[in-house]
Amino acid sequence: MPTPQKWNFIRKLLAALAIVGMLASGVGIASVMIFSRPDQEQTAATRTPPAPPPPSVPTVKEFLIGVQVTATECDPAGLCRYTYTIDPKYVGLHPFPETPFTVEYEVVGGNQPQPGQFTVEGQQAQILKDVVVEGPPGAVLKVNVLRVIG
Repeated sequence: MPTPQKWNFIRKLLAALAIVGMLASGVGIASVMIFSRPDQEQTAATRTPPAPPPPSVPTVKEFLIGVQVTATECDPAGLCRYTYTIDPKYVGLHPFPETPFTVEYEVVGGNQPQPGQFTVEGQQAQILKDVVVEGPPGAVLKVNVLRVIG
């Protein structure tokens, strides 16, 4: 049977081995943190934005056209003359083509639909201003885009 002195010695030896093991693992972790190179770490995935769509002739749904009534004249018989200018807005995502294209539309809300069109060249639209249409009192003029010709 081991004596109490031998047990004491064994306990001290095991404690010393545990301390040496903890120090060795701490030095190992510290050296990895100090000497590791950043390029060894995982790099974050870089996001590349998608390429813009190629230029193309817009579709009918890519135009919203408002109407700005600039003057109204009504006679006692109930016939009104509305002076208006259209306000086209492009809501598509792709750039316009290099060649000009034409948007055909009709203004409704007057006595009869009134056809119209404008041409887009580059980023500029050539529109008619101060167009007159006849209609009932309190008419609300709206635009329907019919087709885009390019």
